Amino acid sequence: MEEKESEVTKAVREAVVNAVEKGEDIKEKAGEITRDAVKNALEGAEVTKEKVESVAKDAMKGTIEGAQKAKVETSEIVKGAVEGIIEGTKLAGAKAADLTEHAAEAALDAAKGAGDKAVDVVKGVVKGFLGGVKEVLEKKKE
Repeated sequence: MEEKESEVTKAVREAVVNAVEKGEDIKEKAGEITRDAVKNALEGAEVTKEKVESVAKDAMKGTIEGAQKAKVETSEIVKGAVEGIIEGTKLAGAKAADLTEHAAEAALDAAKGAGDKAVDVVKGVVKGFLGGVKEVLEKKKE
């Protein structure tokens, strides 16, 4: 039995391809596409660690597939995509925001299919994000 494709993957892939076809700045657009897809998928859903990870992976998978289909350098757009995934998770509500770290890690895991350069780019974004989270938590303790 074939696994049913996620709505998030499909929506992101199609949006990436459409953006490239329209000649839009895909580096910038990838962040908007993933942010909106993740936010919409998590809003109104029961937000669990598994759900956040699944949505983040699906969004990254759609980004990579869309980039490959549109023949765009994947590593160029994954940075925007990861930032969008993190932002979309935060925008989906307080519980989702607590799970943003899992979204970032899931996006990194999903980016591994795009090659080493893409993984390095995503690692940089995730590292920066996790550093920011640590800073916020330390300020809360003071």
